[in-house]
Order: sequence, then C-alpha cells, then structure tokens
Amino acid sequence: MQLFFMRRDKIIIVRRITHRLSELVKRYPERIAGRIISRLLWPPTTVAVLAHGENDAILTLELNGKHHLPGGFVKRGEGLREAARREVKEETGFSVEIGDILDIGENGSGGPEVFFEGKVEEGERNGSWEGRPVFTKREAVEDITWRLEHSHVRQYLFPDKYGD
Repeated sequence: MQLFFMRRDKIIIVRRITHRLSELVKRYPERIAGRIISRLLWPPTTVAVLAHGENDAILTLELNGKHHLPGGFVKRGEGLREAARREVKEETGFSVEIGDILDIGENGSGGPEVFFEGKVEEGERNGSWEGRPVFTKREAVEDITWRLEHSHVRQYLFPDKYGD
C-alpha cells in the first residue's frame, strides 16, 4: 500500500512538472514569435538628435573613424522626446534640451525615425559601445565620414548648399 502512494505521489509530481514545462514551451515560443512578427509588420520607431554644443559644434559619436548621431529605439510607453533625451544621455553622458522635429524618415528596420534638433545642456563626456562622443565643428561636418546615412544633417546645417 505504501508503495502505491509513493508511485502515486511521483506520478502527480511528474504530471505537475510536465504541465509546467508544456506551459513554458507554449508561452515563450508564442511570445518570441509574436515579437518577431510584430517587428516585421510594425518595425520599431527610432529617434536621432542633431545636438548643438558650444560654438555651434555638433555632438556626434565616433567609432573607427566614422560618425553618427546619438539616438536609438523608442521603448514601449516612452514618448519620442523622452526617448531622444534618454538615448543621448546613455550614449554620450550629456543632457540635452530637445527642440523641434527636423524630419521624419525611415530607419534601417523600415520603421519611422524621428530626427530632432537639440541643445547640449550639461554632463560629462562618457562614451558607450556605440562610440566616443565628439564635438565636431560645423565646418567639418561636411567632410566627416558617416557610419549611418545621415545626409539630412548636411541639409539642415547648410540649407543653401544641400537644401531641397
């Protein structure tokens, strides 16, 4: 009789474990598949910031001789300006005042990229894996090599030469 109860307890434990495993197997692949499909059907929104520092120098991130603007993905529940401030702070160490929207384009994932103008307020230069923060003189912006396609930077800095 005691043997029967031991077997029964083991069977119940095995059933519970099997049930929980099946819940996990069902839940996580569905969640992962949902994320993949949503990325394909609704690509994420990104932000980029053309931030002006002292003497109208432009804040860029330099990595291996190529430059790009600070920016990145908008997190769920986050506003566009909030995302822009956060991304600049994370990538450069500087706080910025976010100004006007300069442009809305398409990011590398096919989603919208909102391009803001900003002004560096304060902070200490603090690079990230995305690059080293550099203040590039306005005149030198035309000559730098861009890691990402930011041709619109020249358009806004030099409208007479690159404008519509």
